[in-house]
Amino acid sequence: MTDRLLRGKVIGSSIIAGVAARAARETPGILRLGPSMGHLAVRLRSAARNTLRRLPDPGARTSRDGVFAAVSEGTATIDVEVATDARFNALEVAADLQERVRRALRTTGIAAGPINVTILAIEDVPSFPPFRER
Repeated sequence: MTDRLLRGKVIGSSIIAGVAARAARETPGILRLGPSMGHLAVRLRSAARNTLRRLPDPGARTSRDGVFAAVSEGTATIDVEVATDARFNALEVAADLQERVRRALRTTGIAAGPINVTILAIEDVPSFPPFRER
């Protein structure tokens, strides 16, 4: 045994996608995460390729609930697709989301590369009338 600390970390893109998805869900003004049709096609193609190989490519792009992440040489590239609440300023929500993802990534030891936020929709939150007993 040696007295040296092991400094290497093995963190794949699926973990990074999960970390980013959690940060997105905790961001005020985000209603939901959701992939666009283009990313769904990419995800299906990637899943088929990984199934054929039986082993995921460590640098492969992984998606989770509208968050797409790739890790290459210790740096994560992240794309997040969201629907925002119309009561919030969408640009401010996107900037807040980027910062929250960047902070969350610091806990993993992976450097944050580009964090791209795509706003798929700006939606009004439905207001339901109060429940009335009959």
